[in-house]
Amino acid sequence: MGKRMERYENKRGGRKMSPTQRNIPREKQKKKSGLLATFFKIVFSIILVFCIGAGGAAFAYYKITGGFSSEKTDKPVSSNAKNTSFLDALKKKNLKINVAVFGVDGDGTRTDVMFVVHFDSEEQRTSLVSMPRDTRVKIASDVVSYMEKESKYYQSPTKLNAVHAYVGKEKGPEMTVKQLEDILGIEIDHYVKVDLNAFRKIVDAIGGVEVDVPQNMFYEDPYQDLYINLKKGPQLLDGDKAEQLVRFRSYPMGDIARVEVQQRFLKAFAEKVTSSDTIIKNIPDYISMLYNDVQTDVTLADALKYINYISMVDPAKIKMETLPGIPEEIAGVSYYIYNEEETKEMVNRIFYGIGLEDDTEEQANDSKKYNIEVANGGYTEGLAGRVSNRLKSDGYTVSGVSTYTGTKQEYTRIIVKEQGVGEDLKDYFSDARIEVDDSLLSADTDIKIIIGTKQSDIDS
Repeated sequence: MGKRMERYENKRGGRKMSPTQRNIPREKQKKKSGLLATFFKIVFSIILVFCIGAGGAAFAYYKITGGFSSEKTDKPVSSNAKNTSFLDALKKKNLKINVAVFGVDGDGTRTDVMFVVHFDSEEQRTSLVSMPRDTRVKIASDVVSYMEKESKYYQSPTKLNAVHAYVGKEKGPEMTVKQLEDILGIEIDHYVKVDLNAFRKIVDAIGGVEVDVPQNMFYEDPYQDLYINLKKGPQLLDGDKAEQLVRFRSYPMGDIARVEVQQRFLKAFAEKVTSSDTIIKNIPDYISMLYNDVQTDVTLADALKYINYISMVDPAKIKMETLPGIPEEIAGVSYYIYNEEETKEMVNRIFYGIGLEDDTEEQANDSKKYNIEVANGGYTEGLAGRVSNRLKSDGYTVSGVSTYTGTKQEYTRIIVKEQGVGEDLKDYFSDARIEVDDSLLSADTDIKIIIGTKQSDIDS
């Protein structure tokens, strides 16, 4: 266990890579999967659509209390999936698993969307860490060894999404996993690669996804057969329009804003796909769509194990984070420069559970420390104002009152930045639920209350 904890420190000490050029051999033709392989792809992919759609994953985000330690004893692990037997799964013994998910572009060459999902069944928490495609990386030593053995061309440093392109479609996911392990210092158990065809089909199969598009989006690239034309505001996106949303890149904040929009889409997708009626109704479509369009290294035995844990995924606890860093231009090329120290802290907290607060009771009653926005998402005129006045009289800080224009919900949503905050606010409403999603909060807002349609007045 200690060895795995040291990976973050040790793996970065490899030799420096300089740009290298190799002859490019013809890619071997991909072997067709057998019936059994196809079956487990379908089984696991449906599970994954459920899990990742359910929140891509939800993880309790607690206060950071320290970095990695180099001690080799009494350390937690980020994954025990390979040691979890089928009998363990039937008994629902604790499972920790890390899965890399890749969304590839039109020709399947570059990984335009990348994130790593961590699931901990004992805590019933999962997390999704987005990896910006423009992240500047030195090619990992394992990937270099493969490239040199196969006489393939590569450059280092390069963008993260170029690793898959250099390696090729067949081994691309496996080598990109090696690169992600090098960045994060964790062991990744499996990968799932979804192409644009599968993405569009998944969205269409569930009847589209309601999303609040953050800005007008227009872009044309005939070479990629990419035409984007979306208007700002709440709307139902079908598969084609959803693809336009997640592939749009022209944001003032660059790639990091693109990642935030992708995360927001995943959350909206989660709310739709986790409806049991939706899943049951569309199972035939899922099977048909995933038959040819999803690539994964999960075996049938693995799939049958993991299905026992699906009920433990709680979409209400959704939590998504992004690799810490900033956009930067180097020699005329736009990169995302990740912060190694902050990355260690994030990995420490999310994947290893180090630094999580055991005592959440104090956190649950500290909402008075934060700026709160109250938004009327229901039909009762003036209710947001009355809620604001009541909270102010009880000592809370209300920074603003607004009207919510997004998709209406019957229950009241309390949007917070971190798990454990906002529990005290639930007492004011008949049906209120905590959602961890800082992408829905403005720069000067720590908590946003979106009043539900069933709330006719503030509870006394």
